[in-house]
Amino acid sequence: MTAVPSPTRTSTPRPAPASRHSRRPRLLRPVVAAAALALVLTACDASSSSSASGGSDGKSAATRVVPTAHGKVTVPAHPLRIVSVHSWSTESLFDLGLKPVGVENSGANYVPPRYLKRWKAAAKVTTGADIDYEKIAALKPDLIVGVDVPYLSKAYKRLSAIAPTTFAPFSETSSWSAYPQATAGFVNGTAQLTRLKQKYDDRIAAARKTLGPKLTDSSWDVIQGGFDSGNYWIYSSASPVGDILSKLGVRFASATASVGKGDTKSVSYERADLLKDADYVVYYTNNDGSPANDIQKLFALRTFKELPAAKKHRVVGTPDFLPGSYSDAMGVVDSIENALRGQAG
Repeated sequence: MTAVPSPTRTSTPRPAPASRHSRRPRLLRPVVAAAALALVLTACDASSSSSASGGSDGKSAATRVVPTAHGKVTVPAHPLRIVSVHSWSTESLFDLGLKPVGVENSGANYVPPRYLKRWKAAAKVTTGADIDYEKIAALKPDLIVGVDVPYLSKAYKRLSAIAPTTFAPFSETSSWSAYPQATAGFVNGTAQLTRLKQKYDDRIAAARKTLGPKLTDSSWDVIQGGFDSGNYWIYSSASPVGDILSKLGVRFASATASVGKGDTKSVSYERADLLKDADYVVYYTNNDGSPANDIQKLFALRTFKELPAAKKHRVVGTPDFLPGSYSDAMGVVDSIENALRGQAG
């Protein structure tokens, strides 16, 4: 993905982890090799535990050692006051049944409704790269979690001086599921994560059973409104939505199939014809269902309206275009299933 804004969801593409929203635009160039992420995930599952001497309250101060993007970190075995400085980590914490005391401020408009009430209840400690260190310290966290995107990587030293800080390595070529897995490892939530993963796998299997040939006989392109003036972005089959579509068993049309793993292709709105062989086109929407990131400019063109997918009303929007959690990923499946249900076979 060439020069991309940092990840987050905002109206600057979900960003890849700066915040989340646009919801994260195309993800930033990898700052950590995919192999490093795999190492962390494996090691998190096998992280060591120890019990320190009890405190004055008689409770045991149990700790674990977990690998992170910045090396091994000793963390509480059962953290009670967690601060999350990245939306991907925040959503995974919510999925795991945890209540962080502090979270990133990605803007209420960009927080999926399934998390909004819990997100509002937590103190807001960052806005993009603007991190309120004093506010974080005042929350007395026993653990800080996040993703090692560039701006957070730069902040790591100051954050780790406040509390044990665990960042998942960031790589554009890694599956979206790597981040909830890393977060679960940091907070000793692998059992809960296993249940979430099974729920997702069951959801995929149910959709495949219900929709059958409507999935396997259709071809899809994945696009988003771009942040290059006059252009939109075509995503690869290895993108977050592409990964989920692959598990559903669809084929990819030529535009998405031509984009390399971990990349996006920025093309002029005038090249709507690149999508001509897609049975369906999936794109990113705001929470209210409106097109996100100016993609409506593409939809308004006659060349787009004449595409087979547009004529047959097979342009599918999803607010979970750049999932940060298993619940988000299941939201994508819901969007796909709702679009296909009722379509002629």
